[in-house]
Amino acid sequence: MLINDFFNIIALNDVEGTIESKIQINPTHKIFDGHFPDTPVTPGVVQIQIVKELLEKALERECILKEVGRCKFMAILNPNENNEIDVTIKHEQEDDVLKISAQGTSMDKNTTFFKFTAKYA
Repeated sequence: MLINDFFNIIALNDVEGTIESKIQINPTHKIFDGHFPDTPVTPGVVQIQIVKELLEKALERECILKEVGRCKFMAILNPNENNEIDVTIKHEQEDDVLKISAQGTSMDKNTTFFKFTAKYA
C-alpha cells in the first residue's frame, strides 16, 4: 500500500525477533498536499501502517492489526527534515497472536518519532 510509493526500504533485516530497517520517505508524496503543504507532517496512522508493512515484508506474511497498546507520537516527522529514518520492530509469536513493539528514530538516533506496542493476527 505504501511501500515503493510513500516510502522505500533501504535496509531490512530480521535477526532473532528484531527487525532493523532503514526507510526513505517520499517528501513529494500527495499525502503531504493536505497534511500540510508548507510544513509536511507524517500522520500517525501512516507511521503505524509503515510498521505493519515492514513487519509483513520481513515475516513474509499478512498481518492484521488487532490491538494497539501504548502509542506515543513524540516528535513531528517532517520528511523535508528527516526523510530517512530507522524503524526497529521487536516481535514475538504467542499462539495465534503476534506481539510487537516498534520505534521510529532519526538517523542520528537523537530524535524518536514514535513508539508503540501492538498485537497482530
